[in-house]
Order: sequence, then structure tokens, then C-alpha cells
Amino acid sequence: MNADKKADHAAEVDMVDGLIDYANQHAQTKDVAQAVLAAATPNLTGLDTLFKDGGIERKDFLAIATGYITDRYHLTGDELASKRTELITAAIHILKDNPKAFDAWVR
Repeated sequence: MNADKKADHAAEVDMVDGLIDYANQHAQTKDVAQAVLAAATPNLTGLDTLFKDGGIERKDFLAIATGYITDRYHLTGDELASKRTELITAAIHILKDNPKAFDAWVR
């Protein structure tokens, strides 16, 4: 498997965009990016508390990552789980490195 770094990065940004958009609609805060970042660290289960949605957005976020990896790399099992973790970690790092850009995007 040769990683397609450009496609992976685009998927990561899209994942964060979707998460921020959902947060903007469902979280009661002005500092959306920081709230999402805090909730998603050290794992995504904090999103359930932030959104009070029973895990709907967290499961959606995982499903998007899973679908992308399955479509792009045709991975299954442990390889899929490992690549998904890598993709999600990279997406959260993008948010961590650019919170103001994502907050500006939703305004």
C-alpha cells in the first residue's frame, strides 16, 4: 500500500470541517474549535458529552474515516483499524494546529 498523502490530507481536512460544522450547530460555545479539540482529546468519546447526541457524530466521524480508507486503500481488519487511527490522529492534529482557521470557517 502506497499512501496517497494529498488525498489523505484532503480527507482529514474534510473530516474536521464536518466535525466543526456539526459542533457549530450543536455545541453551545463560541470557541467551537477549542471545544471540539478538548472533547476529542485523548479520544473521541468526549464528543458524546460535548454534543449530547448519544455518540451520533463520533460514530459518523469514525464511519467517514473507515469509508475513506476502505475505498482508497481497500484495507480490512487490523490494517483498517490502524490506518483509521492514523487518519483520525492526523485530523485532530490539523484542528490543533489551525483552530482559528476552522473557527473563521464557521462564521
